[in-house]
Amino acid sequence: MWSIDFFERIREKCKRYPEAQRIYERFRAQPETMLAQPFDIPLLGGGWSHDYNCPTDGDRLVLIDRHHHRCPTCDSVWSGSPWDEVAIANEHWNYSKTCRNAAVLYGIDGEGRWADWAKQVLLFYADHYERFPLHDRHGGASHTSGKVMCQTLSEASWLCLLAQGFHILKLQNVFTSKEINHITNNLLLPALDVIANNPAGISNWQTYHNAAKALVAAALDDQELMQQVVSDPNNGFYFQMENSLGQDGFWYEGAWGYHFYTLEAQTLIVLAAESFGLQLYEDSRFQSMYRAPLECMFPDGTLPPIHDSGEVKVEKYSHLFEFSAKYIGVGQEVIHRGGIRESLYSLLFGFEEDMASRNESTRSIAQNGFVHLEKAGMLFLKQEADSPEKGRLAMIDYGEHGGWHGHQDKLNLLYYGGGHPWLTDAGMLPYGNPIHFDYFKQTVAHNTVVVGGRSQAEAEGRILHMGTNTDGAMEAAMEVSGAYPDAVLRRKIILKDDFLLDVFHVQCAEEQDVDWIIHTQGVPVADGEAEEAPRWSRAAGEVLGTEDGYKYLHNPKSIEVAESQCTMQWMWNVESANKDRLSLIALDVQAGEELYLAESMAMPSIGKRSTFLRRRKQVKETVFIAVFQANGIDSKAAACKANYDASSEEVVIHIEGKAPFILSTRII
Repeated sequence: MWSIDFFERIREKCKRYPEAQRIYERFRAQPETMLAQPFDIPLLGGGWSHDYNCPTDGDRLVLIDRHHHRCPTCDSVWSGSPWDEVAIANEHWNYSKTCRNAAVLYGIDGEGRWADWAKQVLLFYADHYERFPLHDRHGGASHTSGKVMCQTLSEASWLCLLAQGFHILKLQNVFTSKEINHITNNLLLPALDVIANNPAGISNWQTYHNAAKALVAAALDDQELMQQVVSDPNNGFYFQMENSLGQDGFWYEGAWGYHFYTLEAQTLIVLAAESFGLQLYEDSRFQSMYRAPLECMFPDGTLPPIHDSGEVKVEKYSHLFEFSAKYIGVGQEVIHRGGIRESLYSLLFGFEEDMASRNESTRSIAQNGFVHLEKAGMLFLKQEADSPEKGRLAMIDYGEHGGWHGHQDKLNLLYYGGGHPWLTDAGMLPYGNPIHFDYFKQTVAHNTVVVGGRSQAEAEGRILHMGTNTDGAMEAAMEVSGAYPDAVLRRKIILKDDFLLDVFHVQCAEEQDVDWIIHTQGVPVADGEAEEAPRWSRAAGEVLGTEDGYKYLHNPKSIEVAESQCTMQWMWNVESANKDRLSLIALDVQAGEELYLAESMAMPSIGKRSTFLRRRKQVKETVFIAVFQANGIDSKAAACKANYDASSEEVVIHIEGKAPFILSTRII
């Protein structure tokens, strides 16, 4: 990679494919803007990116200048520490990124100004790297400290780009031997020494440490250094493939944001290895990292914000799938999903003659049925359809906690139907905001049960059974013990056509209050606006609780229920009031059971969610039963009705024009 011939092939692509030429022209825009500005690399170390958020609402700030930062949600302007330090880190990042991009442009078009500017960046950091003090995000020195950045993770990420820029210019004979030695001995190797202070093993940090080391090894043609990256028994590429992934290819932290974040670095390692004739892209575990998100993504092309992750739009990573389409044979559908191809990877790896023939394995990506991420303990039930509006998917998280990035969310249920992700996870805020830990990681923020008003302990469950019954319905059940002392939680779901049956069994050694909770970003349909809508009788005050995230359930209202079931409806938004509805039939509402509707926090991109809570007080054993249906009122799908027979432990689903479905609520 980066050879004279490599860039010649890119020039040929641009001549042959007008779209490739357009990508090249768009790619020039960012370096052009940077080169037009004064050259002003700060001699200060950068701060922690997760501090760059508004203390009031958690939204990510927008840069005004190095010392002023605006919140796009509330328009507050913040200045000083820690925000200024993050702005400085972003400046260092922009210089390293533009150094790499300018070097690429020089390789393509040979304009000397690109090489001159990139060379200036590399020599500046080589001249001054020693002067940057070791510092962590708290300002002190520790094994996690960086110099230009505040931690070895971000130091490695910054170094990856500089190493690529150096490698390209070196192969283009831009440097003198003296300059090569200066950059090698005063920037690249000293930065690797800083990163080496923090061997991290099973960690996304170590993946970026490895990537930086691999790219420096490729730039220096240092085979021994590259071998360390590949074979280090406690930190290397093969160690991580064996220990940080399941056989299914999902990153151990159980968060799709971190899966792709790590995949970025793993791909850099694979590309660096090509300089030594190593074909790491043939490793089956590495390939599975590309296959897993394709198999698990929702019908609208997103992946859910489980654990420490926001919602992930898979097309955001279409640049990575440009690589996988060429080297692995998967991902063509993602490349073309977004319409416009504009990434550097499109230019580097796209438009290859042999991509179509190597893309045969895409057909083996599961689009229907069960997808089981066994190591992570997540099960997806997928019903394939010819459009996102018709596809259905349910998911339960029952397995590994997910390390530091895990949430207290065992048996959390997600549901997509009718074109929308109706039951979703709360997601996350930046770690610098305390609300992330006070609410978003707590059990009450998830679609599961809370026992005794307190969050679950870290726990890992097991799957009891999964399969398709004689009616073609998909069914699965899971069990968790250890989330609460002397308590067992079991959840069973059945997905069939337009409805989802949910059965949640709780068994405790002592009498406890038990809350069954679901959240949706839909807007609740008010009294009189929907058939069988319940009455929201009164404001309930702050009665739901104050500990473990409950104080973030706002404006609770009690719901009056005259019978043994309660039907609720939500519309996706006010604009879609005549269609796009989620219906919930809460069955077997018991004497003394309390039902509430509240508002809960969400990521700034969503704003807030609607929360429905069923509370049974002082019970040792109880079962919550509910039926969900998601569709448009003006669609052909008829609304379902449901009845529960406690004596036979069966739910009967009635849909107009169809024979009734009889479903067992027995879990084991």
